[in-house]
Amino acid sequence: MNEFVVTIDSEKKSVKIINENEVIIDGKKMNYEINSLNCQTFLLRINNIFYEISSEKINNEKFSLLVKGKRFEVTARTELQERARKLIEEAGTSSSQKTEVKAPMPGMILKIKKQAGDKINKGDSVLILEAMKMENDLKAPASGVIKSIDVSEGTAVEKGTVLFAIE
Repeated sequence: MNEFVVTIDSEKKSVKIINENEVIIDGKKMNYEINSLNCQTFLLRINNIFYEISSEKINNEKFSLLVKGKRFEVTARTELQERARKLIEEAGTSSSQKTEVKAPMPGMILKIKKQAGDKINKGDSVLILEAMKMENDLKAPASGVIKSIDVSEGTAVEKGTVLFAIE
C-alpha cells in the first residue's frame, strides 16, 4: 500500500492507494480508475464520477492542476517525507542560536551536499537520507552557517541522530 499526504490549496488529505482500483481518501474507501489522454491530461473516475485533469509539474512534489476550469496547487509527499518536513520545520522554530537537525526516521546517509562553514539559506538542500527505499531531501530549517556535519555518507542513522547543526 502506498501512503501519501496530498495538500490541495493548503488543505491536507490522507491518500492510501490499496491497489489499481481502490483508494482510501481521509478514511473513505473509493473505487478509482485513471487513464492518460496525453502527457499532461488524465481522465480520472472516482466512484463513477469522471474528471478531466490537466497537470503541470512545478517541482518534484508540486503540481498545478486544472479541473473543471478551476486551478489547484497540489503538493504530494509520502507519509515519511511529510513527517520529515514537519520535524525539520519544528527544529527551525527553536529560539536558540544553534539549530540541530535530527534524523526524522532511521535510514542511510546517501549524499552530503554541504559542509561545515558553508553559508546556507532556509530551504537549501543539505543531505539525502534514504529510508524505506525512498530518498528524502533534508533541507535547512533556517538560514545561517553550517556549524557541523555530524554524519558521513554511507552511515546508517537511527531516528533522532543529530545530522547537522546550523548557527
